[in-house]
Amino acid sequence: MGLVIKKTIVPLILFLIIPLSVITVNWQWQPTSINNTSKYLFWVTETASFPWAIITSGLFFLLFYLKLVNKNKKTLLLLWLVLVSAMLGGQIIKSIIKQQTAEARPYVIWLDKEFNLNQQQFYSQARAERKANIEKLLANSTIIPRWLSNHWQHETGYAFPSGHTLFAVTWALLAITLLSFKRHFFIVSIITIWSLLIETSRLLLGMHSAYDLILGILLAWLISLICCFYVKKWHIVME
Repeated sequence: MGLVIKKTIVPLILFLIIPLSVITVNWQWQPTSINNTSKYLFWVTETASFPWAIITSGLFFLLFYLKLVNKNKKTLLLLWLVLVSAMLGGQIIKSIIKQQTAEARPYVIWLDKEFNLNQQQFYSQARAERKANIEKLLANSTIIPRWLSNHWQHETGYAFPSGHTLFAVTWALLAITLLSFKRHFFIVSIITIWSLLIETSRLLLGMHSAYDLILGILLAWLISLICCFYVKKWHIVME
């Protein structure tokens, strides 16, 4: 286990660079962050949004399974159990923390300042009412594009921690620990870059603060370590 922890320290630092840099320069989200490239980041972030995250997970599961040495029913079941537990467990933990901390998203804070939206009142409403409020406030907006307004309308929950970051970084760390850079450099690199883009998108689309990302990354790290323990214990060996 100690070897696995050492193996993940450098990737962990890599994932923390973005939020720590944001904190260092004291960057705060504003609509000026939206530019011509923002919609590409939106498409990336959608791969970690429901229901597309299910397809993403299915593709990653298939990829991991194809790289197994022993392709049998037992290995398939155990791998499925580890990966599904990692994804579902992480999202359950994330949801519990969100309800306890009740932190507003950056875009909600901005709507409060721009349109006098009462944050406490906003979050006390049902999701359908929150969605309707955002739609009404931004119906004629020349600052917020329609696609981003629609995204906000579907993401009206609390912010802390970032579920998208937790999802993406968990997959990346599992790829690093189970597939390894040395044996599957291209695959692991693509998944790592994808997870870094997910992090960036959550900041630039007004969905999360740097602190939301940090907790999501740390939770992903702990979950990946637990998964590695059971992979070794159950002898799910990658090529």
